[in-house]
Amino acid sequence: MNSIKNIVLTAASFLSSSKAPPNTPLTDVSRLTSINHMESKKFFIVLTSVAILAFFYFVSVGIMFLLPQNAPEFVSGFVTIFSKTIEILAIIIASYVGAQAVVDLKYKSSSSASLEGTTETVDEVTVIQTNIKEEGYELR
Repeated sequence: MNSIKNIVLTAASFLSSSKAPPNTPLTDVSRLTSINHMESKKFFIVLTSVAILAFFYFVSVGIMFLLPQNAPEFVSGFVTIFSKTIEILAIIIASYVGAQAVVDLKYKSSSSASLEGTTETVDEVTVIQTNIKEEGYELR
């Protein structure tokens, strides 16, 4: 029962920015309570993809109960279609997260979902730059 409680508390700490995971050393509590994991695009994509895959799984199990009991050819075809669909979704999700990690590594960015901008005046001309993530890396 304690293991389940620790898992739930750890999941709650990842989904909020004011809780530290259980059994965190006292030196790291203040640092971990200030982290908001939902700002990370990669964490958000992984979390929503797990929810989508779980939804597909439970829907497919529900459909299995609706199939005729005396027709096993429906079951084998349905299982094949379901497993291939899940494989394709998993490949797409893994490719996106991997590509985002490569971009973050190359540009030394953090994949923060925040929107920032700067305004500066150069020779009486106002330049407005939006979507600036970090120095030397901007989206246009």
